[in-house]
Formats: sequence, structure tokens, C-alpha cells
Amino acid sequence: MAQLTNPLAFALYGGIAGVKLPNDRFELGQGIVLQRTYCHVFAPFMAAFNPASPGQPHPPPWRAISGGIGFDLHCEIYVPLDVSNVALDRLNLIWWLVALLRLSGSPLAIIPVVANHSFSQIASLLDEPVFWPVELMHRRLHVGEGNSTKPVGEQLDWVHQHWQAGAALMNENADFGTAFQAFDACTGDRTPSVALISLWGALERLFSPAQQELTFRVSANIAAYLEPPGENRLALFKSIKKLYGERSKAAHGADTGGHTPFIDTYLLVRRVLTRMIERRHVPNRDELETRLFSDCE
Repeated sequence: MAQLTNPLAFALYGGIAGVKLPNDRFELGQGIVLQRTYCHVFAPFMAAFNPASPGQPHPPPWRAISGGIGFDLHCEIYVPLDVSNVALDRLNLIWWLVALLRLSGSPLAIIPVVANHSFSQIASLLDEPVFWPVELMHRRLHVGEGNSTKPVGEQLDWVHQHWQAGAALMNENADFGTAFQAFDACTGDRTPSVALISLWGALERLFSPAQQELTFRVSANIAAYLEPPGENRLALFKSIKKLYGERSKAAHGADTGGHTPFIDTYLLVRRVLTRMIERRHVPNRDELETRLFSDCE
């Protein structure tokens, strides 16, 4: 029984909801495969009314309760036991690969459960499969499918190209890791204001050189990182500075103007993280200052 509680003892199948593959199968390398499937995973609520003894089930009465949770899994990600030279363990690797799908343009993709068998084979199994819950809450804050930068097939190509180097960056750079996790989690927040503060915390972690003149410095560093010198950089700086003002309003309980500042900031952070992953590098303070005060790219 101890082995059954340890997902890393098995080849793993991550069930993915919120995205559909354009083809039956897509290989990511190292034996990792995304493939079409279908499984409706649901959990009705039950309630017991007496405490359980150690190691024993709750005694009756039990009562079925209206409600519950359910997910339609349209694809699964297979991660074999022999994946090697990857910076993340295999369970976190499943999260990372789906998080990259969210980053690249499928923000509603989630992994409700990871299983020890393919979801397409579970119905015919003689032994009982094991599910480990991972993400059991739907994403509350929608950033709009229209904001996707590329169709799913192109997203998969991008993930295939960058997932291994990105995992190394995630493991090696604490600032990037914290910022990425804040970005990835923000659409699960209850309100746009809370998500907006989280996103700006991610940007400050990456671009804040000091506590003085924070609005100007962070806005200028982001603009210099994303745009070469010229009118586009200046326009982006002004836009970022305005968004930072919305963050300050949210932090002090003022009206931030609804959903728009959150979406605009989300797209800004997505652009920053995508660039860092593609360049396999997080700039340090000296590099940011060089970009800001010189004509270099």
C-alpha cells in the first residue's frame, strides 16, 4: 500500500481538461507523449457525522449531498519512468508542461488528476487504478481565448522546443521560479484585484533593483527588456507605468477599473516570461541597467 501512495513509483498519466489536441498524438521528447483520450472524472459529495477511529472509516450514517466536482478530460500526458536529465521530478514535470501550455495560449488548461494507467484503458482494467488529485478548481479568471498568441498546434511546437531549458531555468533561478508560479496561479484567484497584485509581485521580483522610485524603475526596466530604444519603448513604458498605478489602487482597496488592468498585466507578464524562456536567461541588475542606458539589444 505504501507504494500506491507514491506517484513517482509509476509511469504517470496526467489527465488534462480545458484543451483539445489538433491531432491524436504529439511527442514532446524523452518518451513524453500528449495523446487524445476521453474520461469524465467526477466526485460527488458525501458527508459522515461521527468521527473515525484511527485507521478506520467514518462510521454511519453517511449522507449523499447535492453538488460535487467534475471534469471532462480530452487529452492525457504520458511521462515514463525513465525520463532523465530533467530538472523537475516527473509529477512536477506534468504540471510544468501544462503550465507552459497555459503560458503559450491555453489559459483554461488544468490537470485535475494524475493516474497510474492511461485513461483510455481504465474502463477495461481488472485492477483498481489510482488517481492523485492535482488541480481540482476550475480557473476563475478568464483572460480570453482571443488573447491566445497561437493555435494549439503551434503552442505544442513551442512547448516541445523550450520545455527542457525552461525547466532548468525554473530550477536554477529562484526569482524566475517564484514569478512563474505567481503568474500560473493568478487565474485561480477569486478577484482581478488579488490577481493583479500577485502579477505585480512577480514583475517586482524580476525587475526591481531597489525600493526607491519603484514605479519608474520597474516600468523602465520592463520596457527596456521588451523593446529596443525608440518610440515603442517609450509607449510601452507609459503603458506599464499606468498599469503599475492600477496595482497601487488594488493594494489600497480602490477601484481598479474592472477586469481590464488584470488582463493587460497578465499579457505583459506572459510576454516577459516567454522571452526569458526563449532566451534561456533571466537578466540581472547590471544587464537591466545596460539595456536601459545604452543602445544595445
